[in-house]
Amino acid sequence: MKENKALKYIIAVLSVAYVAFHIYTAVYGTFIPQLQRPLHLTFAVVIGFLCYPMIEKRDFKWLDTIFAAIATGAFGYVAYRYQDIAVRQTMVSPLSTLDLIVGGIIIVLLLEITRRAVGWIMSLVAIVFLIYTVAGPYLPDIISHRGYSIADIIDYQVFGLDGIYSIPLSISATYIVLFIILGTLMEFTGAGDVIMDMGKALAGGFRGGPAKVATISSALFGSISGSAAANVYATGTFTIPMMKKIGYSPSFAGAVEAVASTGGQIMPPVMGAAAFLMAELLGMPYIQLCKAALIPALLYYISLFIVLDFEAARIGIKGMEKKDLPKWKDILPRLYLMVPLVVLVAILMRGYTPFKSAYYAILLTFFLSFFSKKTRFTFASLIDAFVISAKRTVMIAAACGAAGIVIGVITLTGIGLSLSSVILSLSGGVKIIALLLVMLSSIIMGMGTPTTVAYIVVSTLSVPIMKDLGFAAMPSHLFVFYFAVLSMITPPVALAAYAAADIAKESSMKIGFTAMRIGAIVFTIPFIFLLDPPLLMQGPVWMIVFRFAMTVLSCVAFAGAATGWYGKNMNVIGRLILLASFGLIISPELITTFAGVGVLAAMWFLKDRFVPRKLGRAAQPAR
Repeated sequence: MKENKALKYIIAVLSVAYVAFHIYTAVYGTFIPQLQRPLHLTFAVVIGFLCYPMIEKRDFKWLDTIFAAIATGAFGYVAYRYQDIAVRQTMVSPLSTLDLIVGGIIIVLLLEITRRAVGWIMSLVAIVFLIYTVAGPYLPDIISHRGYSIADIIDYQVFGLDGIYSIPLSISATYIVLFIILGTLMEFTGAGDVIMDMGKALAGGFRGGPAKVATISSALFGSISGSAAANVYATGTFTIPMMKKIGYSPSFAGAVEAVASTGGQIMPPVMGAAAFLMAELLGMPYIQLCKAALIPALLYYISLFIVLDFEAARIGIKGMEKKDLPKWKDILPRLYLMVPLVVLVAILMRGYTPFKSAYYAILLTFFLSFFSKKTRFTFASLIDAFVISAKRTVMIAAACGAAGIVIGVITLTGIGLSLSSVILSLSGGVKIIALLLVMLSSIIMGMGTPTTVAYIVVSTLSVPIMKDLGFAAMPSHLFVFYFAVLSMITPPVALAAYAAADIAKESSMKIGFTAMRIGAIVFTIPFIFLLDPPLLMQGPVWMIVFRFAMTVLSCVAFAGAATGWYGKNMNVIGRLILLASFGLIISPELITTFAGVGVLAAMWFLKDRFVPRKLGRAAQPAR
């Protein structure tokens, strides 16, 4: 027991120092990359070994402590030698025997902490890429390369800014960590409860109310959460039991929450913290990127909302009882807890850097907590918030470091060009086939990884392919990012579905496949905005508004086809006509768009002619 108390004390001290370090650099400016990034990763890895056990449900604290001690020396060595590393030339300046030993230890320990904090998939991906670096000469010509020695790999990956300490870790060490701190502090003040109550008040009373509450609350909470799984646990704890209570099956309730929570990762301003990295890679202002991502995010939730409304009408699910709905008079006095988000966006729009904006939002969150005894930070609760922030950062920092290994291998070997050639060859030059292959590769590469890391991997490998297909940089980045996020609900590795399954007490595979059915429409949105620039806020205002309105109508058509309900239960012919209407409306050509709207309108007036004969079967609850 004494050992556990001592360990908790050590973790608390390290976490406070970690948070203080990042707040300090947000105020006074970051150190040079060769120092900022190693210090960030050193803290994260050491805290990670103390917080994440080697084997779940087994106590190896003594061994974890040894790992943490070795990590302190190894990762701290790189931070200590930052001045030498800043002036040396990677793979030109020689490394000492000690450098090689320490570098090898760093790679091994990083893979281990990634396995513990992120999962074995990300760690395995990094290992496969490292093996590829050595095995290049023995592989088929299309993916072969000259091969590199172990010493070259250590040099490139550890003692420079092209591997482990590359751009992903840079973003983690400056932007992401501050937004994790902000989100955690807001959760402690009760901002999550305000979001949940707002969702209930806005949509709880309508048909299928709890499902719509999940949609709204997950969209709002997702804007401050950096994880789809965390979003599921934050909102699904309330929404999934509510959905089950009014008649939804466990698999459907879990799937709704999984899809809704996943969408939070594409919702500005935070976008799972990937927006900062995307803006950096694109060389554009962060707020401009958020502006471009807004309509696709709105379409995600509008389309989901319509599907849930039609599904509730089809199976006869009503809303929540009035007595269970929170009153606005109780919500409004607590809305001040959401002010930090408003201020965050306002400061960003004034041209401040994301980490400076996050710093001011953190200060404001802390200040606003004292407006009520229930939300007021005490010394103990503040320490708890810092510890939780540090633990959450461990996963991102470790994953970014592992992703840096992947990026280092790609830049060192040139495999990105090989993958581009393979996809272009398989597609036969047909763009839609190539896009479908990019979609599949983005989903597969995004599986099992946090939002930011998923984006790092897919953007590195897939964006060059999009460029070869002739698409502009920003739509290409958003396209692959969108599908990397959707891997959270795509079996077999669907992290949001796993989290929802834990709450719903249902099979994760069943929830995953149900989520894909419910969210089928959202898989079409990236293709729509890729071919329709106004949906990315490009073009005159009237065209942006017009295309947005038309796309919403197309969502109505798709929802009717997917659920089999459009004012009445639809037979197969009616659903096919609605699907055809969807295809016509999303066309950028005005003639076909108006034709599709005409078909959709005609179907509404003629819907009685497309009602299935056996209504009893059509109206059974979804399973």
